[in-house]
Amino acid sequence: MLRFDGKVALVTGSGNGLGRSHALLLAARGASVVVNDLGGSSAADEVVAEIEAAGGKAVANYGDVSKDAQAIVQSAIDAFGQLDIVVNNAGINKPTYANEADYMAQIRRHIDINYLGAVDIIAAAWPHLLASGAGRIINTASPTLAGWEGQTPYVASKGAIFSFTRTLAIEALKVGIRVNAIAPTAWSHMASEATVPDELKETLQSTMLPEMVSPMVAYFAHESCDVTGETWLTQGGLMQRLSLAENEGYKNPETTPEDVQAHYQTIADDSTAKPLGIIGKDGATLLDTFK
Repeated sequence: MLRFDGKVALVTGSGNGLGRSHALLLAARGASVVVNDLGGSSAADEVVAEIEAAGGKAVANYGDVSKDAQAIVQSAIDAFGQLDIVVNNAGINKPTYANEADYMAQIRRHIDINYLGAVDIIAAAWPHLLASGAGRIINTASPTLAGWEGQTPYVASKGAIFSFTRTLAIEALKVGIRVNAIAPTAWSHMASEATVPDELKETLQSTMLPEMVSPMVAYFAHESCDVTGETWLTQGGLMQRLSLAENEGYKNPETTPEDVQAHYQTIADDSTAKPLGIIGKDGATLLDTFK
């Protein structure tokens, strides 16, 4: 059994939904948990009470990841004296089309919370994760990276998480920290408010529960996990690797616009595509694409 005795975890946005599920599982496996939820939320207190009733250790924190990162991380140090695991789960999603008046405001708001909020938490936690000797970071991306109409503020912020995770993992590997991400689909408060058909909501509610996602988070959080730089989709028990890929393409140093047009099918041919490698196993990084 993968356990977390002696470890301290911070789970942002963990008053309900996926975050709550992550916090409960980590606590059940022995971790002391900071349950972060925005604005003096009773939800965070309820999760803490649930953990303590089961014999675990937890404290509530009500900070905003986009404003209070240092204080959120400090709450772990004040309560438990260390921080070993960061699960960046807090986020928002407000569908907004490019022709809407508040489009740019929503772009900035989603980046501030979904992306920069996670980055700020990691920056504040970094020295403590270094001190841990086996620091683990789990970010939250999204399957919508494939594209979703009316969701550019949300999808762009999650795309930033995907690239950030892979790139940070390269330098983190050298200091013993592992950085991964999940791209989950699950029934949650966000899903319940999403503008999607009722049939899809019914499917989510019955077959894609938060509890089906949290085991992947726990695996990434464990000190025995050497995987890094990865984003794995997880929905209803199905787990898949989300990767960037490159095909053989077409090369002509003297290309012209007409040449591009004539060879479009070869350039776009996915039948020759290969995913970028796994960081730390085959050493694959961006530099490999220039060899």
